Amino acid sequence: MTAPAARRQKLVSPDRIPGLIAEWLEDHDLLALGGLFKQGRPMGLVRDVIRSGRKDLKLVSSPGSGFDVDLMIAAGCVAETFLPAVTLEDRMCPSFRAAVESGAIRAHCVDALSVVGGYLAAANGVSFQPVAAWKGSDVPKHNPLIARIECPFTGESLYATRAIRPRLALLHAQEGDVYGNVRHLSTMTYSDQMIARAAERVIVSVDRIVDTEDIVARSRETTIPCIYVDAIVELPYGAHPTGSFPLYTIDEDHIEHYAGLAEAARRDAETGRAPLESYLRRHVFDARDQQAYLDSIGGAARMNALEKEAAEL
Repeated sequence: MTAPAARRQKLVSPDRIPGLIAEWLEDHDLLALGGLFKQGRPMGLVRDVIRSGRKDLKLVSSPGSGFDVDLMIAAGCVAETFLPAVTLEDRMCPSFRAAVESGAIRAHCVDALSVVGGYLAAANGVSFQPVAAWKGSDVPKHNPLIARIECPFTGESLYATRAIRPRLALLHAQEGDVYGNVRHLSTMTYSDQMIARAAERVIVSVDRIVDTEDIVARSRETTIPCIYVDAIVELPYGAHPTGSFPLYTIDEDHIEHYAGLAEAARRDAETGRAPLESYLRRHVFDARDQQAYLDSIGGAARMNALEKEAAEL
């Protein structure tokens, strides 16, 4: 009788992430980003993608994206987006707006249902997901993911959204183990779960690695099983400046600072671009690892303040 194969550990050190991105993501590829609006965005991994020099990427995400997408556009990494919302919640993302208005990127007109349905189709290994909800709406007119179909059983006219299968997905969660089992401590994780099932490759950053015995003891709390994860990396505060509740809150001051710089660059590219480039240099290109990045935004004192805010909510 053959002995069972040893379980494969998927924990990698942070310095291996650039090499995995170079191997698993090429120019023009479809990249998926997890999280929702200003929560749980994989910012540490996004900065690695920017530093990798990848260009002309196509982006998908959860129905609500924002700061991470805008940062990638500001850095010149993006050619197309399939994103229902790119927002800082109180305004449109400035670099996204500037790039769309100038024609630098192509922003496809998609809604949340077509994106979520696309992930579901890919996760289930089929080429499309049938949808009835668009009947009587104008959504299908300009949405490149949608086509009209006829039900083979009833002859009913329906719509289908095509499968979305990202070449690489980047996700962030609060906890995971060395085998790649992931545990979100926050809610609204449905999109991350579907993205993990839909993508060809998945890298997850977590704020902390926990013992596998703890994962097993609380197995019902595992949100993404290890079979859907190719690499997991411990990046404390890896979602900053977005939040990773309940561990730390959104750094609204940092996001507002960036947004002001990006808006100035949008309004006047000739004089406003230099401060935005300085931001990218300081917080992305010169901060080549997570600790250097944290030092650049105020270090332990700043993160302790955000932890305190989370604890008081």
